[in-house]
Amino acid sequence: MARRTKQEAQRTRHALLDAAELVFERRGVAGTSLQEVAAAAGLTRGAVYWHFRDKADLFNAMMDRAVLPFEQHWLEGAASDAADPLSRLRELLHDILRQLAVDERLRRVFTISTQKVEYVGELDAIRERHLRVYQQSLRRIELLLRQAAAAGQLAGGLAPKAGARALHALVHGLIVDWMLEPSAFDLQRTGRAALAPMLRGLARA
Repeated sequence: MARRTKQEAQRTRHALLDAAELVFERRGVAGTSLQEVAAAAGLTRGAVYWHFRDKADLFNAMMDRAVLPFEQHWLEGAASDAADPLSRLRELLHDILRQLAVDERLRRVFTISTQKVEYVGELDAIRERHLRVYQQSLRRIELLLRQAAAAGQLAGGLAPKAGARALHALVHGLIVDWMLEPSAFDLQRTGRAALAPMLRGLARA
């Protein structure tokens, strides 16, 4: 009985997260009430508060469910990184573009997080998550560039911190532009073409 109750609670939680994705995408986070999320899930408002403290908690749980497995893969270093840091960096950036292009849920929550949320009122707490992931991403890229410099792979005079910001800005800008109009260009193909000359410019001749 206890196991079934736990499974039912998990199903309810996932139903609320599914509903939040759809309603947030359609109405925006600030414009959505928790009652609307509950109604979209066929549940009561009390069910929302049983699982989530407030709208920001619901939003962050939605993001974690969709993005956390990918963030861990992208952001966590590996002992093998130092063998060929520039190749690892290229693979990492290409993989981010590929995952966003093929994973519908990931695309949806990224769209919500970049286009459908305002850092106002109770939603100001969401900014903390965005800043944390942004800073982790920069550190990950910068570390790979530092490892590349130590391995003699980088062109002289390049500051890893500046290079990390430039690469992050390029990939993030491509993603934001693509989400505004996905039919305008192929994210993977255009992204690889845009990254190629920048990565070549980073490499030591």
